[in-house]
Amino acid sequence: MDLLLNRGETLPIKGRNVTVTPADVEWLPRMRSYLIGVATTGGTATYGSMKTDLGIPHAINGLGRLLDLLSEDCLRRDEPSLASLVVSSTTGEVGLSYSGNAPSERTLVYKHWRGPRFAWEPIDSR
Repeated sequence: MDLLLNRGETLPIKGRNVTVTPADVEWLPRMRSYLIGVATTGGTATYGSMKTDLGIPHAINGLGRLLDLLSEDCLRRDEPSLASLVVSSTTGEVGLSYSGNAPSERTLVYKHWRGPRFAWEPIDSR
């Protein structure tokens, strides 16, 4: 699954410039595919489960940068942000640096990936 971000591209994200690295190009398609699978079940994923399931070498508190880039990739595809599906295992909510209304965005994600019939029916994956 190709990214719509380019290696070496610099993006203004949350008031800072973020450059797409070779590691980003490697991990973002995996994260995208994983989260599309989560979306089709109407669930959410924790930062820890995503890190473990994919074998991501980043620290859990470093996944926000990747999720910001994933959100930009989704935006370029005219899709709702898959990052809205990634939540804390302790709070069940997105991280504090998430921009936007995560529950509303999740509804759009479910509608996009499951179809309008299932948009109202998220499944608790905990």
